[in-house]
Amino acid sequence: MPRPKVHPSQRQRAAEACNFCRASKKRCSATVPCTACQRRGIGDSCHLTHRPRGFRAAPLPLPHPPRTRASAPAPEQVPGSPSGGDCSRARRSSPAPEPESHARMLLNLRGERVYIGEAASLSFLQLIRDTVTAQIGPSQFSHNEKRDSMLEMEPSAAESSGLGTASCNIDLEGSLLYTRTFEAATGGLLDVFGPTEIEDLLVKTKTDEAQSLNPCQHASIDLVIAIGAQCKSPLEAQQVGPPYFRQAQQRAFAGMLEDPNVDMVRAFLLMAFYMLGHCRRNTAFMYLGIAARAAVALGMHSPHSYTDLKDPVCQHRLHIWMSLCVLDMLVSSILGRPPATAGLRAELDAAIIGSNSSSATRQSPRTAGLFASYEILTIINESIEALYGRKVSSTITVEPYLSKIEAWSKRLPSFLRNPLTTRGDASTQKAATDSIHVACLYYFAITLVTRPVLISRLTSRPDVSTPSSSPLASACLDAGVYLIQACSEAHKSGLLLGNMCILKALIFAAGLILGFDMFAKKELDYEVEVAFRSAKDVLDFLGVQSPQASHYSEILGLLSNAIMKRRMELSSRPRSKYVGKLFSFNREGHSDHDDSAGNDEALTFDDRISTTGVTAREVVGEVWGADMPAQAAEMGGDVLRGWDGLELSQWDSFPFFNPRAFGF
Repeated sequence: MPRPKVHPSQRQRAAEACNFCRASKKRCSATVPCTACQRRGIGDSCHLTHRPRGFRAAPLPLPHPPRTRASAPAPEQVPGSPSGGDCSRARRSSPAPEPESHARMLLNLRGERVYIGEAASLSFLQLIRDTVTAQIGPSQFSHNEKRDSMLEMEPSAAESSGLGTASCNIDLEGSLLYTRTFEAATGGLLDVFGPTEIEDLLVKTKTDEAQSLNPCQHASIDLVIAIGAQCKSPLEAQQVGPPYFRQAQQRAFAGMLEDPNVDMVRAFLLMAFYMLGHCRRNTAFMYLGIAARAAVALGMHSPHSYTDLKDPVCQHRLHIWMSLCVLDMLVSSILGRPPATAGLRAELDAAIIGSNSSSATRQSPRTAGLFASYEILTIINESIEALYGRKVSSTITVEPYLSKIEAWSKRLPSFLRNPLTTRGDASTQKAATDSIHVACLYYFAITLVTRPVLISRLTSRPDVSTPSSSPLASACLDAGVYLIQACSEAHKSGLLLGNMCILKALIFAAGLILGFDMFAKKELDYEVEVAFRSAKDVLDFLGVQSPQASHYSEILGLLSNAIMKRRMELSSRPRSKYVGKLFSFNREGHSDHDDSAGNDEALTFDDRISTTGVTAREVVGEVWGADMPAQAAEMGGDVLRGWDGLELSQWDSFPFFNPRAFGF
């Protein structure tokens, strides 16, 4: 007979458990947050699905990616059942409806939700957090107080109240030194001044000719000094940068609602760059919007504004417009937001920038980096719109963008590929920064295009494919390794400045890709392991002057702890019944059961080598040591044994997890 229905008021057991209690099979109070999650300190992440009972179970294995005839597997078998006799689960695995992806909303400084798109590394970070939680349970990496917040630096009291600018009294010689640092920091990204314009404006500001400059010209010079101080040293970033920025801000805002001019576009563009280094990305995004609207009002997006490219004035306007587009497209690709210049570049690209009329400027050492960054970022934004915005990803759609990137790389001049770094002067550092920025944008473009394929391969069943079986997935890993290697070599050579507002975001994105691969794969890749640690080292260096880089390094450190925990679980082996642990220095209050459960984690590096037969080369570093082959054999090759039990709802934050979307 069926069980009689019980009135909800008379239930002694909750009708539905929260996500974590259901995964750990614990009794749940069905409150939000429940008592169990409150005791575990993860109350902020406790939630109920409120779905029908039949849909609460863990989802079935992810579907197979399309296969060619040559690589088609045998008739479907359930993992762990070589004969394929138990196929009841396979027969029940009807194609599940694909979940709808949604953008991530993070909290800003004032507690307001801000938009973070699917292509952003922060959305990818959430995917990794959900995956780690499904495999090893809640951890400091996946559950912490900063999980749902967007790191932004609090404005100082002086900045908020707009206090005076009495400390803006640096002499001409000191200002020129900051100018050299500014040129190195913006190399390959911005070209908003003429060859000698900065020096001429600085001289005028120190003489009686200062009255002839408009407020936005004064603001631009103040911002050059502020950005130079921000990137030079921690002390100068605190004592020199903020006063000059506040002075420039007051001057730029004084007449911003009146008739715009090119100097206003330049001033707001430089304020956006300073705010990126000041860990205020939302503010920088707003400044870029103001600069874009002012540029449109001036017709800088129209080919009619550039009738004679040999005229220095036309060239100057074009370079400012391209610099605005570069920073706008770059910030938008990092945050996953639509660019402010979207839909405004096509006509000018076809008529001016992509034509032969600008070929001479494109090959000039001064502006080659700007043209190269503009072109690769155009490809990046096109690929984001196609692969992430329209959520269409397959080999047919990915490979054309890789072909465009390859064609772009072949057009690069030789001095961008191999800059001279032996002289050690300011021009050498600028040339090196140009090349570093261009190279990292190249690697970043490949990772963005191929990241959906890597995710699909890492989340597919081991009997279907492996991550290394796809050239596109391998390209994503290789690009991440090369990006970090380039930045690490520059750091060791002393070519990196103290604050690199763009590089820190690109390094973090590459580090997440490598960390996700290390967590998912059963074999150890020495080059990936070393590059992952190098990413953290470079971020630690940049973190001295950038709280954002320090936070990125902290996240990668927590991810490395999760990887270590995962590998320790995989490398554990049953203990002999003929011997037991007699003595240990455990903390007070631990029960005997806890002591015995902790025996598996008491092995040192040398113990693991002597007891499990793993060679020292296979145990890469004291953090990553693990007996992966032994566990792989025990699990039948299924290292990520929990992939089949992942909740589909946990993947909604990223659109490309379904292997069916890729045809190989």
